[in-house]
Amino acid sequence: MQDRHLLSDAVLMEQLVLDQAWALREIFDRYWERLYGMAYNRLGTEQGAEDVVQEVLSALWIRRHEVKIDHLGKYLSAAVKYAVFYEIRKAQKRRVTRLNTDQDHIVNPGFTPEDALLFKGFTRQLESEINSLPEKCRLVFQYSREEGLTNKQIAEKLQISNKTVEAHISRAIRHLKTVFKGPGSFISF
Repeated sequence: MQDRHLLSDAVLMEQLVLDQAWALREIFDRYWERLYGMAYNRLGTEQGAEDVVQEVLSALWIRRHEVKIDHLGKYLSAAVKYAVFYEIRKAQKRRVTRLNTDQDHIVNPGFTPEDALLFKGFTRQLESEINSLPEKCRLVFQYSREEGLTNKQIAEKLQISNKTVEAHISRAIRHLKTVFKGPGSFISF
């Protein structure tokens, strides 16, 4: 067999689908540094960046039979961006919860007050745009992105086909990309 580091991403994905754990290790070796850098630049913590990369690569292994990936590098980059956004959103919700419980001081070394204000506005707009989606489309998107359900789980839960789930997710992503496209946009759905 040829050297594994010379294999194309497409071949690695084929091997991953065939349950070859070495393919995941090769993907990890090939993309870890880039993905870690992306996550670290956004989160500012080593542990947070490592956790995000671990989560993305673990999800790739778990969903290897369900996802069809044409461009592995782009897919992983988008997954890291979304995971970072999700982590920031979770952290913001924790801060809001602490504020609501009357704690006076919240320590957040990664955000300036301006960052927090911009993020709060972005989050409000994102939630508003998600809520403006047609009901079934919104539900499918929220199950997929917020609850982390697979397409198959969503299809079973809503009693619709996998293709319908994919169509709803695609529609939601197209809508959000259109709304949030522009200078300074770092979000990749």
